[in-house]
Amino acid sequence: MNNIKNFYDNIDVLVTGGAGFIGSHIIKQLISLNAKVTVLDNFSTGNLNNLKDVISKVNIIYGDITNPFTCKKATENKKIVFHLAALTSVAYSVLYPETCYKINITGTKNILEACKINKISKFIYSSSASVYGNKNTECKESDEPNPESPYAKSKLEGEKLCFEYNQKYNLNTAILRYFNVYGENQNPNGEYAAVVAKFKNCIKNNKPITIFGTGKQTRDFIDVKEVANANLLIATKDNLNNKIINIATGKSISLLELINLLEADLNKKAKSIEFLPARAGDIIHSSANCQKYKNIIKDNVSSF
Repeated sequence: MNNIKNFYDNIDVLVTGGAGFIGSHIIKQLISLNAKVTVLDNFSTGNLNNLKDVISKVNIIYGDITNPFTCKKATENKKIVFHLAALTSVAYSVLYPETCYKINITGTKNILEACKINKISKFIYSSSASVYGNKNTECKESDEPNPESPYAKSKLEGEKLCFEYNQKYNLNTAILRYFNVYGENQNPNGEYAAVVAKFKNCIKNNKPITIFGTGKQTRDFIDVKEVANANLLIATKDNLNNKIINIATGKSISLLELINLLEADLNKKAKSIEFLPARAGDIIHSSANCQKYKNIIKDNVSSF
């Protein structure tokens, strides 16, 4: 931790999507390490309440990554960019693919171009395990991607852009493929809410739980604080060179097993479970090989 603290002390950092679920946790950790943090967010899904504990210590830019000028201004004089701004709902992306592509592909290109112009030292890209598609075996970073939703396709295109800017312009990039992130400040409401927060909220408030599919579909759930820590740790490495890293626990459970765990944690049974047809684009099974990530944590060295 001392090495990380020394690394971030007084360093200028930009977090796109910093008012969102994961971004806000990254910011809180950065502030605790005395980094100088700027947030770029259009607040379409981000919430200032997520930053209430550190709001006086961050510079907030109300802006959109689809605007190249905004991206250029936001990246000026920064050393590291954590890029999390995105449309993140698979179901929403199926309904509105062009909106998804504009935000996740064009927006990412705008940020990368701004990083090139302003000579950013490191660029950490938040990608998704959805790029793997449906697999019956654990997902390895070397596996051929098989994206099945507009969201997954847009995230893979973002990865390709990172590779392009790394190869052509020597921008030091890393790609973090998140599996299913849960934890504090996750929004439990809305049609596209993530399952842990949504299921927990249903049990607490005695509402029926809705599952799209059989409930036997599996996910690898990882706490948002660990995801934030992974971002900070990986950004300290010297030779990112467009490394792709699965961010996960390596342990998958089914949605029905998740409900059992939540019931035990809350000491309360779910009112009922309603099963609806599976949604287009949803992954059936998701299991991660995260040995590369575990090695980074274990070694905590300056390169990997």
